[in-house]
Amino acid sequence: MNTNITFSKGSWIQLNQSLAVRAGNLLLLLLLILPPMARAQFNYTDNGDGTATITGGPGGDVNIPSTINGLLVTSIGYEAFYNGASPGPGIVSSVTIPDSVTNIGAGAFAWNYTLRSATLGNGLRSIGAGAFADCGLTTITIPRSVSSIGDLAFAYCALTGVYFLGNAPSLGGPSVFQGFGAYPTVYYVSGTTGWGPTFGGCPTALWFPPPSDYTYTTANGTITITGYTGPGGDVTIPDTIIGLPVTGIGNNAFAMCSSMTNVTIPDSVTTIGDSAFEDCTSLLSVSIPSSVTSIGDWAFTGCAGLTSVTIPNSLTSIAAWAFGECSSLTNIIIPNSVNSIVEGAFASCTSLANIIIPNSVNSLGDYAFNGCSSLTSVTIPDSVPSIGNSAFNHCTSLASVTIGKSVTSIGEWGFGFCSSLAGVYFQGNAPSLGGTNVFSYDNDATIYYLPGTTGWGPTFGGRLTAVWIQAPTIQMTPLTQTAEAASDIALRVKASSPLPLFYLWYLNATNLLSSGTNWQLALPNLQLSQSGAYTVVISNASGTVTSAPAMLNVIAPVERRPVPGVEVTGQTGSFVNVDYADSLSPAPNWTPLGSVILTSTPQYCVDLTLRLPPQRFYRAWQTGTTGVRPSLDLLPVPAITLTGTIGGSVRVDYINQFGPTDAWVTLATVPLTNTSQLYFDTSSIGQPARLYRLVQVP
Repeated sequence: MNTNITFSKGSWIQLNQSLAVRAGNLLLLLLLILPPMARAQFNYTDNGDGTATITGGPGGDVNIPSTINGLLVTSIGYEAFYNGASPGPGIVSSVTIPDSVTNIGAGAFAWNYTLRSATLGNGLRSIGAGAFADCGLTTITIPRSVSSIGDLAFAYCALTGVYFLGNAPSLGGPSVFQGFGAYPTVYYVSGTTGWGPTFGGCPTALWFPPPSDYTYTTANGTITITGYTGPGGDVTIPDTIIGLPVTGIGNNAFAMCSSMTNVTIPDSVTTIGDSAFEDCTSLLSVSIPSSVTSIGDWAFTGCAGLTSVTIPNSLTSIAAWAFGECSSLTNIIIPNSVNSIVEGAFASCTSLANIIIPNSVNSLGDYAFNGCSSLTSVTIPDSVPSIGNSAFNHCTSLASVTIGKSVTSIGEWGFGFCSSLAGVYFQGNAPSLGGTNVFSYDNDATIYYLPGTTGWGPTFGGRLTAVWIQAPTIQMTPLTQTAEAASDIALRVKASSPLPLFYLWYLNATNLLSSGTNWQLALPNLQLSQSGAYTVVISNASGTVTSAPAMLNVIAPVERRPVPGVEVTGQTGSFVNVDYADSLSPAPNWTPLGSVILTSTPQYCVDLTLRLPPQRFYRAWQTGTTGVRPSLDLLPVPAITLTGTIGGSVRVDYINQFGPTDAWVTLATVPLTNTSQLYFDTSSIGQPARLYRLVQVP
């Protein structure tokens, strides 16, 4: 074949005319004798190494195969789809190249004026000279695998944008993107290299490529994800797409994505649409960020594998059937921001064993927990005025229900078919019932009401009633402790009851100290005589309970004060100096505080200045070169005053303020070198509050 490889506008390669005619006649003959299927096949050459090069094929929408007759297609040959020696209408309208192809030969698709779309595979490494010259392409995306592009590869196309996913490739000449007028813009991805203000004569700009796994819409400068086509597994939703924040997950966006096991939602998202994750049957966990203010109806319905979910405190409502039929969900925490649980919100969550409805909820809708067959107990808070129809219907393991004093109505079948229900405990007056079946088939249930409430008879809703005798329950007893004489303390108790509580505080069981509604006993200016056992008797209209004794041991005070302790660490054996300054500007006046020889444990320099300034700075330094630089921290250290005869000794003991009153521990026995000296308890740092006693040692 005779060829002329000189390129000029309007021509790619001039072929020997006679050869072109003969080739055209041969092609016509083949088309006449081959069946239609054979006409659609690709021409190729066997490279002899198990691979093939495509040398020609059909026109129109061309999908290059990844294999042909058992050979891996790795190349598209020289002028494989080249469209003639003179301008023509073009024979290829689109082309998709598989990941197996590593090279596109020179002139492979040149002069295909109708070629409007070209998808290049992720295995492509080189694009030959003039490969797409004089085509109708307006944009092209270059895979990150491409490392070289031949000269004139995209010359005289209608390109407006060339989008690169990887680093800048090498160019075979200055005319890769030469055109009829303005050059296209070259777009590159953040984090890739080799780019400047221009590339191949084209202006460049940063590009945010859209993720291939998502479909989305754009409105008001934000993104809403509308679909997902990825492989599933652990899915992390991006917080930006094409440089815009992802603020919404649209209706049905991930619906029926059965391969997704976990999903992370970014804190840019504010809304989750209706059915957004419906029937994602393999989804195990989801964390909803605090940025989300709205979750749509049916958002997670049918996520049968979902075991846990975090609901943020930014939500005010849990929408209809939002978590319905999440049959593996065992526990969920509803934050205090939620004021309404809408129809069917947790219906048929058959593994849900515990639920805490916060005091913020003021609306409990129909079917809210219908069919939660593992739920064993529930408390309706005082904030709820009504319970919807069938709200707890078919909760077959529900044994106990406590209903707040503000509930004034319960819908029909509200607790129907709760076959394990033994007690329903009302804290207020009898509410109105939405029908005769509120407690139907709850054959073992008894309705309990508090003394003084109204509207009750021998039966209620078809179930027997009884007075609810509920003595107080102590949740936190007063703490046993040691205190110094002349100090102030308070003993506290925490108790619960739906009825008003009355408190009687005693010392040693007989001395009444206080009576009334006060849950704490203040003991100011303690005296040694106030040591003893303190108890509190708590009562309501239903009964009484007495706390366990809290022992108080009042001891003589020990003179001490907290002083700044500069904790120094560094290389063992190092000699470290510690200085202080009261200001760092304009120039610090550093004054020596002390010096220490470092051991394997921290050493301390204490600042005994009696009147410390509002601020003070410290530094540690040493001369010479060491393997470990010194570091310092500032901590309060108790400075205990020891007095006695010079030559004598004082034993220093400590006890934790809270805890057994006889658990004294000896810190040290200190020889006296002065009639008054200080002992620093550096071991107290990071420990519970301590008290001290001093014992003279002969």
